[in-house]
Amino acid sequence: MPRFCSALVTGLVVLALAVVAVPPGGSAEATLIAPLDWSRCHGDAQCAQLTVPLDDTIEGGPTIDLGLVRYRALDQKRRIGSLLVNPGGPGASAIDYVLAVGESLPDELRQRFDIVGFDPRGVGESAPVNCTDDLGPLLEVEWAPDDARERQELLAETARFVEACEQAHGALLPYLQTERTARDMDRIRIALGESKLTYLGYSYGSFLGAWYAEQFPEKVRALVLDGPLDPALDAEAVQVEQAVGFERSLDDFLNDCSQNSSCAFHRDGRTAEAYDEVRQRIGAEPLEVDAFGETRSLNGTQFDIGVTSLLYGGRSAWIELAEALDAVENGDGEDLLFYADLYTGRESDGIYDNAQEAFIAIGCADGPPVGDVDGMRAIEDAAAEAAPRLGATIVNGSLACALWPVVAAQPRALHATGAAPILVLGARKDPATPFRWARGLASALESATLVAVRSSSHTSFDSGNVCVNDVVIRYLVDLDVPARGTHC
Repeated sequence: MPRFCSALVTGLVVLALAVVAVPPGGSAEATLIAPLDWSRCHGDAQCAQLTVPLDDTIEGGPTIDLGLVRYRALDQKRRIGSLLVNPGGPGASAIDYVLAVGESLPDELRQRFDIVGFDPRGVGESAPVNCTDDLGPLLEVEWAPDDARERQELLAETARFVEACEQAHGALLPYLQTERTARDMDRIRIALGESKLTYLGYSYGSFLGAWYAEQFPEKVRALVLDGPLDPALDAEAVQVEQAVGFERSLDDFLNDCSQNSSCAFHRDGRTAEAYDEVRQRIGAEPLEVDAFGETRSLNGTQFDIGVTSLLYGGRSAWIELAEALDAVENGDGEDLLFYADLYTGRESDGIYDNAQEAFIAIGCADGPPVGDVDGMRAIEDAAAEAAPRLGATIVNGSLACALWPVVAAQPRALHATGAAPILVLGARKDPATPFRWARGLASALESATLVAVRSSSHTSFDSGNVCVNDVVIRYLVDLDVPARGTHC
């Protein structure tokens, strides 16, 4: 589930490089990778591009350009090196993320590291997957269908979306796996002039970091994997456990609101019943919304997406969630539609960025395989039973994978044998990546240490938790690994 910030990225400088094929898992150290040619952009930032092979298992094939951005370390005399960051997704732009928050990261990191973001292949400024400028038709059908007609509409619209992706990017789609992107990261490391990689990855970014460590364990300096996925899980486990995570977060909100008379959606303690009633009403008849002078509709799909978007923030977003639900029940869906738009990447001009398309294209290629439409229906049924309010919508956000033209990778545990110590952060009530996933990844990675965080938000670092920040900063700066059993 994407975590991203929106920003326009322009003015990247093209750098032509000779690139030699590297076999999977091999080192790019011997390839002809020149240092990056940085150019000032976006105020005090610097931008560059790196040319990499589309398929690095063959020599002399087509190439793609990866976009990068950085803020230089403030204390160049005490500079440790580059800190590569990824905000998640898949589909979230690290360029946008660094431009949005790079200068506000903890001072200890800004002083000692160049903060560097790159858009993974298929994302943002790096050969982006752009199937359509208007995702509206896909969002206007019900992702939690109540009858055969709604189910057929969902399947038909999803099939049209997949066909558009294949027509627009058929030559690109087979080469978007995270395993390949991790090899791009090693080329970036070399181009940055770093002997080893220092990395901070949130959510999907943890998956990317784990794949890097699996293929290049000897090149790891320090990796922080925050809110991680567990690559060993099959499709049903991933989909159902994530649905349950969001459902539990929603239940916690509904229970708290029902006991708190100051909650905007209190409804005399009948909060859960009121939620179900308004969701049923919106699903039966979408609510007309005047959104910034444009007449639009809030349907059941966008209702669920708006709610889910707010649940990422944990307790800190409960006030906004209550106020948005109160407004919807009173006929005003503007706020909830805004949060749905924020999640799906809809800009004010009605054009969507490519975050959702990249999320599907990369996620479907990475796997784990969901099977055909019938297999996906079985997963939907299991999720709807375990998470009746949100399960179906969450699962059918990935329905395209049942029709995708690229064969999905099978699940596998990653061990990163021989890597330097790796830090894994898991929030105990993370709605998007359940704590069990953090435990699973930390157990599989041979050099990992897990830090459990008492939190209900998705990811933990740089979110106001002093304990987490202290642990991460000491690890990245001084390579001080916390003791096993450390919790915040």
